[in-house]
Parts: sequence; structure tokens; C-alpha cells
Amino acid sequence: MIRIILADDHTVVRKGLELFIGYEDNMRVLAEATNGEELLEVIKEYKADVLLLDIDMPKTNGITSIRKVREIAPELKIIILSMHPESIYGKTAMQMGANGYVTKTGEPKKLIKAINDVYEGRSIFSEEVIEDTHKDKPIKFSKREIEVLKLLSSGKSNKEVSEELGISDKTVSTYKLRLLNKIGGKTVVDLLNFASNYPEITGNA
Repeated sequence: MIRIILADDHTVVRKGLELFIGYEDNMRVLAEATNGEELLEVIKEYKADVLLLDIDMPKTNGITSIRKVREIAPELKIIILSMHPESIYGKTAMQMGANGYVTKTGEPKKLIKAINDVYEGRSIFSEEVIEDTHKDKPIKFSKREIEVLKLLSSGKSNKEVSEELGISDKTVSTYKLRLLNKIGGKTVVDLLNFASNYPEITGNA
């Protein structure tokens, strides 16, 4: 029996997943979580085999949660289940330790197959994501980039960063854009997630 935890903040989605999974003789939903903090408590309480994890969750998003989940339950298989295309978050999810990525727009039978596959030890990512991840090189940051990243990740605004470092707002924006390009992000939220997952870079470990 494959024991499953559902982590999604939408009740309709969780109930729909529970219904589909309920048709399978070899699967059972053990518990549900509606946000990142609740997820960690659920994982500590229940011994599960597979976690279906949404990216867009309150308090702590899915990508950030992966690392924390791995610390608590290293053997737990994690499948990212998202509305976002795999091309956007698949690479990051794989690097963080997820075992697969399935979009919510796909057929339910594809998700069921993914659950069976990761349970048996297979990784469920597209060839494009796997190849892109394998050719990655370590990201290198300049001293100033690390300073800007550290301040932004602590919640400071562009203006506050510029005042503390003695540079202009425009220069801060330039550094921010450069950082986003290096990590493959699009918004400040991506920078925050990156900083929280790699505290050794910003010195906030």
C-alpha cells in the first residue's frame, strides 16, 4: 500500500485528488496539509511514502518546503503537482530534491502512474529538465552581489539597500536583475526562496 500525503491550499483540489487516488487499490491518502508549516507537522506525525506537493502554498511555498521535508523525512518521495509548466520550476524542484513533477492540467492517470513510478524508485522529470540540470555549473557571486542578496533576503527595500551600501537605487536594481539572471528567477520572491535554501551563501546559516 502506497501511503500518500496531500499538500495543497485548495480544498477542491485536495478532495479531487483524494477521490482519484481512492479508486486505486494500492494507494491511500494518510493526511492533508494546507500550508507549508502545517505540512512539516503532518510529515512528523504520519509515516508516508509519497508527498504530492503544490508549489503555491501559503507561509512556505512548495519549492522552499522541499529542503525542510528532506531534513525530516529523507526517504519520502516528493512529487511537485503544480499549475505552472515544468519548464519554469522543474529544474529547481529537481535540484532541491524532488522526485518528480506533474502539472495539474494533465490527465489523472498520469499522476497515478507518477505515484507508482516514484514509489518504485524512478524519477519523473522531462528529458529537457534532466539534461539542463546535468550541464549546470555552480553559480558564482561577486562580493557585492552577495551583500545585495543578503539585504534583500532580509526584507529590505531597494532604497534601504542603497542607503546601507552607499550605492544608488538604480545600481541596486541592476544587481537585483543580475542575481535573478544567475539563479534563473523572475521576481524578488525567487531571490528570497534561493537565499532561504542556500543560507551558506548569504551567511544566514
